[in-house]
Amino acid sequence: MIVGSVLILSTFGASASAQRTGDGLYGRWDRGLTLALGAGGGATWLDRKADPNIIGEARLLVADTAGIALSGRWGPDSGQHLFLGVDLRPLFPALFFLYKQTWNEFADLLLQSIFFEIGPAFLLDGERSVGLGVGFGFALPLYRPLTTVRGLWLRIATRYVNADPAYRNTQPTTDRTQWTLYATFVVRLGFAATAKLSHWEPPRYRHR
Repeated sequence: MIVGSVLILSTFGASASAQRTGDGLYGRWDRGLTLALGAGGGATWLDRKADPNIIGEARLLVADTAGIALSGRWGPDSGQHLFLGVDLRPLFPALFFLYKQTWNEFADLLLQSIFFEIGPAFLLDGERSVGLGVGFGFALPLYRPLTTVRGLWLRIATRYVNADPAYRNTQPTTDRTQWTLYATFVVRLGFAATAKLSHWEPPRYRHR
């Protein structure tokens, strides 16, 4: 569905696609590290009923391709958990190095923002329970000034958490497995990857 939507969007940018202006990076490599801070809301399904949630998250990415994700979820009935995982965005390097961009900025950024995450989810239930968290989603660019503040995005994602101790061997119980659908507004901050270490090196001279 996401890929189909992007292909439809790319048809509206046919004129821009024909010109193929830019390098297809959209300023990504101007800042090697990206810190994304987001907050929003969502819902966790319990016995086919939606429990409202508050979501907060932080993600640190290298070259906008891979990094770590820290996300918290709070709900009145579904409880709270803290997710710490790996954030992978394989479509950006794949499409860029294969020269498969649509050359429509919105469509490219949406498609390349598709991410997958996996890691432990720590349930804040007083019992020190730990589950397996798996998620995926995408983001819509709303505003991109291309400075240290890399823009405002709307992230739409879902996460599955399985806290059943026997999840590998038997069918998990419904009260220990949860699906959460959420949306967060994300502010992205860009930082230099090398901090210009070469500028700290003293000048060298060749003796003849």
